[in-house]
This record gives sequence, structure tokens and C-alpha cells, in this order.
Amino acid sequence: MKGALRPEAAAEMIPEGASLMIGGFMAVGTPERMIDAIVARGIRDLTVIANDTAMPGKGIGKLISAGLVRHVIASHIGLNPETQAKMIAG
Repeated sequence: MKGALRPEAAAEMIPEGASLMIGGFMAVGTPERMIDAIVARGIRDLTVIANDTAMPGKGIGKLISAGLVRHVIASHIGLNPETQAKMIAG
């Protein structure tokens, strides 16, 4: 990966409270290695802008399960019961 930034190095550049636009749908096409690096670093209070929050343990669902997301802007949360519970709880 000449000239490319490793996910761990890229995650170092994301501050707590950042807004992230994440591609993919139901974890297909989602940057899994980048999400894993964010979870490993424990970057909190994120705002995620995406199509969906996938499912627990997959794609954006990893960020939800880790408690790193403060706000979600998405059109579909129907397959992630953790996101649904957090929305209902306020």
C-alpha cells in the first residue's frame, strides 16, 4: 500500500466528537478495517452519517456495540436492535 494510510494511522487523526460519513449498506462495502481501528482506539462521542447501522458485530454496528456513537443520522436501523433500543431510550 505505497502512499496509502494504514487504518490505525488514519484513526489517530480522528478526534473525539468527530462526524463521520461511512459508506456501505448492511455492512456490505463498509470500511471494516477502519471501523476496527476506531473501536480499538476507543474514539467516543461520534456522529455517524450513513445509510444504516448494520447489525451488532458488523460494520457500523461495531461502533454502536462499543458505545462510541452519540448521534446517528441514517435512514435504516431496522436490523440493529441495539440502535433501536438506544433510539427508544432517547
